[in-house]
Amino acid sequence: MPVLYVSREHNDHIRLNNDSGADLLQYEGTVIGELAVVADEAIASGEVGPFAAETGLEVQIDDLVTGELTFATVNQIVYFSPDENAFSDTETAGYYEWGQLKEIKDSDGVIVVTKFFRAVLIGT
Repeated sequence: MPVLYVSREHNDHIRLNNDSGADLLQYEGTVIGELAVVADEAIASGEVGPFAAETGLEVQIDDLVTGELTFATVNQIVYFSPDENAFSDTETAGYYEWGQLKEIKDSDGVIVVTKFFRAVLIGT
């Protein structure tokens, strides 16, 4: 039976190639491959950098897709639009399921989302 040596236990942050097509600011949310992630630092497009990928990470978001920003139902799915680089409350082909609404939109237009680990692409 093979013996495995664990060099790192439970790692919530992983290094990935930023293939999102955009330069990312620190703490900017996006999708890399099939993962819903948050950049730990500014990461240029095409560069490798650290991302928070863990399930359950709570984030505040105010980059919302115009016309798709009601966010009035706790536990509803929150979608990420890669074309708009913003978040939506509307299931749309080409968007990703990115998280779940924890707190409805406040008077400043900010929502609180519990992030998923995997981002699921919405098909046609």
